[in-house]
Amino acid sequence: MSQNPGHDDPHHDPSAPRHDADARQHEGGFQAAPSYDAHDGAHGGAPAGAVAKPQSVGLAQKLMYAGGVISLIGGVVALATPEDQLRSAIESQLEASGQPVDAAMVDAAVSTAPIFGLIWAVVVAAIWFALGFFNGKGKGWARIVATVLGVLNVVTTLIGLLGTSMMPGSAAGGTINTILSLLNAVLAAVIVFLLWKKESTAYFKGTR
Repeated sequence: MSQNPGHDDPHHDPSAPRHDADARQHEGGFQAAPSYDAHDGAHGGAPAGAVAKPQSVGLAQKLMYAGGVISLIGGVVALATPEDQLRSAIESQLEASGQPVDAAMVDAAVSTAPIFGLIWAVVVAAIWFALGFFNGKGKGWARIVATVLGVLNVVTTLIGLLGTSMMPGSAAGGTINTILSLLNAVLAAVIVFLLWKKESTAYFKGTR
């Protein structure tokens, strides 16, 4: 007679190996601990290798958006410039550049300068906004373009302060437009500095 009634297994082979530890734990109600995937992030499974946007890039992005807004303000100022003030500014620019002050030329410039100023402001603003967006995404080409344009911005502003402005419609707006141009040049210099900081370079490399 069996010593364990009700538990005899006619197919049990005493010589068969016992279940391993995992199987015994499973039969006893225990589950294996979940495995940790090294590729999962510590917070919510973020993919490994993702580089967080540093503060320097975030600030540069905001400053680019600010530069776009300033450019649009310059375009509005150009449209609102009184005609006599605009005429005087154009005549002064012609004299400073050594060109003869021709009445017909001045009249033509007075009628077109505000329009050119507004168009130029919209184009520049669009460039500011686009570069801000793509630099925020860590696009290396956007950083290079922003750097080149930023340096050109500073150089052309300095040339304009020394006498002859190179920007279309720059006479429109007078002193206010000059102040806005200076502010944009300062922003450009700061942005270039921020984009090439050590942590910014690591971010652009990590998002390739």
